[in-house]
Amino acid sequence: MIRIPKQTKIMIMPMDSHLSKELILSRRLTIALFVTALALVALILFTLFSYATILQQAKLVPSMKNQLAEANTRLAKVEQINVEIENMRTMQEKLLGMLGVNPDSVAWVDDSETNGVIMAPPPDIWPVDGLVTKEFIVADRPNGILPHLGIDFTAPIGTSIVAAGKGVVQKAGFDEYLGNFVEIRHGFGYVTIYGHCRELTTRAGDHVNKGQMIGTLGGTGKSSAPHLHFEVWIDDQAVDPRTVIQDNDLQ
Repeated sequence: MIRIPKQTKIMIMPMDSHLSKELILSRRLTIALFVTALALVALILFTLFSYATILQQAKLVPSMKNQLAEANTRLAKVEQINVEIENMRTMQEKLLGMLGVNPDSVAWVDDSETNGVIMAPPPDIWPVDGLVTKEFIVADRPNGILPHLGIDFTAPIGTSIVAAGKGVVQKAGFDEYLGNFVEIRHGFGYVTIYGHCRELTTRAGDHVNKGQMIGTLGGTGKSSAPHLHFEVWIDDQAVDPRTVIQDNDLQ
């Protein structure tokens, strides 16, 4: 611990020793001068450190300017691409309108082969090689006729079931009535459903091609006998699959 005397004497001796002077500082004044000296040293050190920091940051300014310029260039390119994409969508909607297709019904799916976005065509093949046991039926409840929203196919258990068209699997799992089922979203608002499967070979999120195996025929769910229940929907409305898939060989 530093002890400071009650008085501190300071001798000032110029060249002429006859003119020497003696200063007597009190303890309070000595402490004040000491604290002031420490504060000045700290201030000088802080100033030097701040100045060094500013110099270091100043060296980074040119590099940061270059990075900012590159970022602005990339942003301009992205904005230009967005404008071109929007123009393409506008042109596409006009073309679809000329073809009599509602643009809002188009279902966009990712195409992993082209790394882009395509409009998958509507389904156009039957999902199984079998015999039709029940047709699509429109409800007529006053006459006691219940609806049947698809076509039933019979075939040996384990027969391969294929996708009726290219698309993306929206759902794949178990339903109380359909049993093991697969739901595929195609383009132009088309959706196909495959029910009562014995087992599934695809899952939600998978991209499937037309004719690709998605499961096998079975009798899961509410089913009196093994068969495939196949539905086609357009814009959330069930339709007769025969009006969509034109195949005269189907029996």
